[in-house]
Amino acid sequence: MTDFKNGAQLAGVPEKMIWKMHRMGLVANPLQDQELAALRMISYIWRSAWFLRMALSGFSHARRMELFLKPELNRVERYILKCYLNAAEGKRIHTKDIIGLVDHYLSVKVTPQQVKRIRSMAYEIRRGRRLDPTGG
Repeated sequence: MTDFKNGAQLAGVPEKMIWKMHRMGLVANPLQDQELAALRMISYIWRSAWFLRMALSGFSHARRMELFLKPELNRVERYILKCYLNAAEGKRIHTKDIIGLVDHYLSVKVTPQQVKRIRSMAYEIRRGRRLDPTGG
């Protein structure tokens, strides 16, 4: 039995992925030996261009591009992004104001760095350099 951090290092997969798999009920905490073996196999397959091409071949070109260009955002990040995207052109929104809105409406604490990361994403979307991950 292995904890997620060590399992991620042994299998060569992101720890975040293992946590997501656990939330989905796919792996136990701590990882069992057979789960660690399966993660190693997933890691091997992911690192093979041939397997990736085969897996992605079922998607249209547009969907493949969307997978590469659109990050997956959580609920709080989508809220922050919408705050910036829905702001009037030229209106300044301060990071501390966004932090206050997120705390008030979602009861979640966010750091200025998190807000600034999403703000830069919003600026890129507005300039047409990036697709909007919220579908807006």
